[in-house]
Amino acid sequence: MKTRLNDGCRGHSKNQLGMGLLEIFIGLTIALFLLAGLVTIFGATRQNFTAQNQLAQLQDDQRMAMGMLTTVIQEGGYFPNPQSLLVTDALPASAPFVLSSAVAGTGTVAGPNAIAVRYVASPSGAATSDFLLDCNGASNPSTTGIATFVNTFALNASNELTCAVNANPAQKLVGGISNLVVLYGVDPDGNGSINQYLAAADMTAALWPNVLSARVTLTFLNPLAGQPGQPASIAFTRVISLMSKT
Repeated sequence: MKTRLNDGCRGHSKNQLGMGLLEIFIGLTIALFLLAGLVTIFGATRQNFTAQNQLAQLQDDQRMAMGMLTTVIQEGGYFPNPQSLLVTDALPASAPFVLSSAVAGTGTVAGPNAIAVRYVASPSGAATSDFLLDCNGASNPSTTGIATFVNTFALNASNELTCAVNANPAQKLVGGISNLVVLYGVDPDGNGSINQYLAAADMTAALWPNVLSARVTLTFLNPLAGQPGQPASIAFTRVISLMSKT
């Protein structure tokens, strides 16, 4: 015998079915919102991670570039045995250097500039070895005599800081640099105090032997340029004293 469902039961089943579909649609909508939120969070986290890596690389490049410039500029004008060797003999007039000068340079205050630094190193392995390193990390290879080293820093067309030792080809040190400006701290009256900082274009032959320090500014391309509030470049400045003049 068949049992016939009354109309009330059939209506109740339809309501249950309708509520089930509605709940599914609501659940899907909520899930989509949550998924969109997760995608946004993931994108922001990834962007932040990339930015942190780029800033870390910028800091590493800045430390390396300034570290190498500092090491070499501090060595400028050094020569062994000053008791027996005159500065005019150790640092003769030889282009681009004038007599007794430790540094030479080119360019205006706007940059980009080039700076050449020279020093005299004692023989390798000598008892009086001074362990001076050039911008390529090498010392005097000779074991029998002193040697003069000229380190020339400049920027190339690829925004790379380069350094050439003596007549050897320039080697890349650090990339991503848009400008190099060097101002020279001069002591024209010889009292041991710097009177002013001048660009190479404003120096005279008489001032070059009286350079006590160099104020170096490296301008790096900002890896975060284009983001809101970020400048196109970031400048780092350091004053480097010549140890031979202190």
